[in-house]
Amino acid sequence: MSNIPEYSVSELSFSIKKSLETKFNRVRVRGEVSGLTKAKSGHLYFNLKDEDALLSSIIWRGKALYLDVLPEEGLEILAIGKVSTYSPRSNYNFIVDTIKIAGEGAILKVIEDRKKKLKKLGYFENSIKKKLPKFPKAIGIITSSSGVVIEDMKKKIKERLPSKILLWPVSVQGQFADQEISDAINGFNQRDYKPDVLIIARGGGSLEDLLAFNSEKVAEAIFESKIPVISAVGHETDFSISDLVSDIRASTPTAAADLVVPDRNELLKKLNNLASIYDTAIENHLNMKQYRLDSSSGKILNPDSLIKNLNLKILNEYSKIKNYFDNYFRNFEHLVKNLNIIYPKNKLENNKNKILNLNKFFLKGINGLLDKKSILIKNQIKILQSSSHERWLEKGFVLIKDDNN
Repeated sequence: MSNIPEYSVSELSFSIKKSLETKFNRVRVRGEVSGLTKAKSGHLYFNLKDEDALLSSIIWRGKALYLDVLPEEGLEILAIGKVSTYSPRSNYNFIVDTIKIAGEGAILKVIEDRKKKLKKLGYFENSIKKKLPKFPKAIGIITSSSGVVIEDMKKKIKERLPSKILLWPVSVQGQFADQEISDAINGFNQRDYKPDVLIIARGGGSLEDLLAFNSEKVAEAIFESKIPVISAVGHETDFSISDLVSDIRASTPTAAADLVVPDRNELLKKLNNLASIYDTAIENHLNMKQYRLDSSSGKILNPDSLIKNLNLKILNEYSKIKNYFDNYFRNFEHLVKNLNIIYPKNKLENNKNKILNLNKFFLKGINGLLDKKSILIKNQIKILQSSSHERWLEKGFVLIKDDNN
């Protein structure tokens, strides 16, 4: 009995703590999340379980803020951390600092669940999508500062229509990628000098590599952005959550560059076509003006014939009126003769007055008609004079004649 070491309670608890933390300082545990709770402090408490056991686990708030994947009820994960004990109560816990989803099947389940959640919140609605500017002056690109992605995009934009590029370098995979990407989107939106459009770009990768583009943080930042966002993650078949939330999806980063700026060669073709259309329209307009001028000139060159025609019209009208009154008087005289009436003096006077009045009316009608026709002729002469070739020459036009005219 004397060889058995003796400990106080606190000594033994401390010794156990030291042994556990030394031996299990860095371990990876596979298990299913259950009993998940989030404390007001922000710490996460849950169990990792398999068919035979439960392991009490904790993620401190400072770590939870920067994890790629947070634990979800029923999710199978690979948790990395250390074992620690709380000596006063002789409890041990698994302190988690990194989480990975165990296998592609589990990852796909998480992504699908997130898609359903965000769809209910209206993140994917086409009615809220913002239109891309036709000619952006500045383009914000969120991607890694190294590698071919940014260089290919710069080259493509320069070839099509050079624009100012504002790069916000971020990690495109790893533990802090989603936080960096969401910070970049928010940062561009808060700048005084904002780009006209944003491109989130990455050159493809495995499902696990693309987890940042399937995170709720990035989805929320895209949704809240006042600047149009293009998602260019670089995978042809599967749509990431960032693709669905963004205003437009591009299959690759270079395809995003094609979308964001027009091709200057195509613009030049369109400008040339427009110039040709305008030239034709102007030529047609001038030809029409020339035709009208030629028509007016023809009238100006033959004013005598125009005046003769007007005189003939006046004479015809005069003849019609004169014939009307001649017939009237003849009929009147004939009527008097046929009646063979001897008029009393007063009736003769009345009829005489009527005849005089009719004569005055006739003369007045003739004079009025002549006055109207005279005014008409004067107006026509004024029009002819204002349209004469001398007036056109005074306005700067040139009269060109050939040998035959």
